[in-house]
Amino acid sequence: MTQVRIRCPTCGKYGNIEISLDLLKSTQRGLLSVNIAQNIICQHQFLAYIDKTLQVRDYFTVDFHVDIPEISSIEKIKEPVVPSKEIIDIDLIKLNINAMLLTYVIKSIFLKQKIVLIMDQEFLFNHIQNFFHYITQDCFEIDITIIKSNDYKNNKKSHKDAMVFENNKIIRNNKNLINLKKLSVEKNIVNKFFSEHDLGYSYIILKNELIKTYELTKRIKEYVEKEKEKGEKPNVLKIKDELEKIYKIKIGNIYLTFLIEITVNYFKVSVPSLINGFFEFL
Repeated sequence: MTQVRIRCPTCGKYGNIEISLDLLKSTQRGLLSVNIAQNIICQHQFLAYIDKTLQVRDYFTVDFHVDIPEISSIEKIKEPVVPSKEIIDIDLIKLNINAMLLTYVIKSIFLKQKIVLIMDQEFLFNHIQNFFHYITQDCFEIDITIIKSNDYKNNKKSHKDAMVFENNKIIRNNKNLINLKKLSVEKNIVNKFFSEHDLGYSYIILKNELIKTYELTKRIKEYVEKEKEKGEKPNVLKIKDELEKIYKIKIGNIYLTFLIEITVNYFKVSVPSLINGFFEFL
């Protein structure tokens, strides 16, 4: 074991953490993400990215905790068949897909946008493709292309309608659809994935979150369509009540806004905003 000095990106407090030397050996292929739980250094929880020279290269913070309801009836994967390491090496995924990049990709999936990832480690391409197709199987459609940087530079025009990312940078934000200030739920979902040390279980968690999101937004879509067929104007608070009644859960306003945005962008269904729905209800 060896010690690494960490600075909380939120409050600035310093502290030391211990890291296994065996884990550090694998950082030759990327950065090691280390979950810093609450009360290890301070009251904040975050991810630190550490390279093989023990330098902290980046941090990933969740702006604030969002309550995401647990719904056992639609978290389908109870005894999953996890793909073999030859098909998806989840260790490679966590070392080479950082939390911010994963947040951007998941947001783009929810927005039903084409996605282009720029990277030059060609040996990763199949693993990353398989990973994203696995976590979206049975729920969201995904259109993702992985290309080398030179290929992208030579063919930029052919990707002008796509979201383009390289490392943790947005190269192309199609129609400015990704608002960096409105990623709180996506960050909480991604944080669950990186915070789970059991590699196999970590992306089962991620897959379940996507299935849950898909089922809830699909339910909103169906409810809105039925209301319109009856000549009724959909009301967002009635939608909230409907979901809470069906799934026996409580849905906060942040999570409800997140679901409505996906319903509008992915399913192309017009749903009133939470603010408008509130005033209509009054």
